[in-house]
Amino acid sequence: MTLSLIGRVSLGTFELACNLEIDSGVLGVEGVNGIGKTTLLRVIAGLTPLRDGTLKVDGVVYDDPSSGIFVPAHKRQVGMVFQDHSLLPYLSVFDNIVFAHRHRGGARGAARGDATQILQIFGAQDFSALMPDSLSGGQAQRACLARAFVGNPKIVLLDEPLSAIDQGSRSELRRIIRESLAAVDGYKIVVSHDKQDIAELCVSNYFV
Repeated sequence: MTLSLIGRVSLGTFELACNLEIDSGVLGVEGVNGIGKTTLLRVIAGLTPLRDGTLKVDGVVYDDPSSGIFVPAHKRQVGMVFQDHSLLPYLSVFDNIVFAHRHRGGARGAARGDATQILQIFGAQDFSALMPDSLSGGQAQRACLARAFVGNPKIVLLDEPLSAIDQGSRSELRRIIRESLAAVDGYKIVVSHDKQDIAELCVSNYFV
């Protein structure tokens, strides 16, 4: 099965042409600032619609403007790390993770248990009761990584997943991310300016 994206996106005067097909492994996306790497992820996540073209996942059309088809983000089973983290400000770290799990269809009891486990995996259990505005950048990034992987998402999109992590912690966190990506039975894309992230986390590259 594959994730296939062929189409164009228009945002004001900016236009991005996409031609992408993924089957297995982890795809790394590289390119200079401002050329559409984050936009590419947002199209797959259902946060930015195509102007024309088609996005298909396992043969199911997710976005096709010519046919009026658009599957909304909350129905795409996507786990995503955003550059600005985007944790829900009115929920604790723990409840952010539980919310993501429930959002993907998880049962209440399973969501709480899985949230506890994934927070431990990403080293975020010690601040799980804190609100997002109390977190450091590194803490927020660990929380967002935990949120992206909880609940068996079908698609995992990581946008600069280690940008706020101190150099001393990056090697260990890369290992955790690599193992977590390997456990995902779906489609996985990593955007990073750090060539070491791409080399250690990804099996192929896509240049925007």
